[in-house]
Amino acid sequence: MNKEIINYLEIITQNLNINKKENLNKIYLQITSQDNVWNINLGTLEENTNSENNVENLTIKMEESTFFELRDNVKHPEDLMFDEKIKIKGNLDLLK
Repeated sequence: MNKEIINYLEIITQNLNINKKENLNKIYLQITSQDNVWNINLGTLEENTNSENNVENLTIKMEESTFFELRDNVKHPEDLMFDEKIKIKGNLDLLK
């Protein structure tokens, strides 16, 4: 896993404004690179391979390059959703 991604996710998850921080344990970021696919639990920032089959979870999928475009403010998240570069699957109520 790219250490730069984990370091940035640590900063982001600490500053998220959600009602129940424990919900982060049910939210996953799936990052795809040329050689790998990582499912990162936002509550623990650890890799998890069994996240996508649970309907109680939320999975946000994107390519590694898309992650860095967002981080560097090259792209706006809404633009990426319409271009189908970000896919969201699962329980959106976890973001409240």
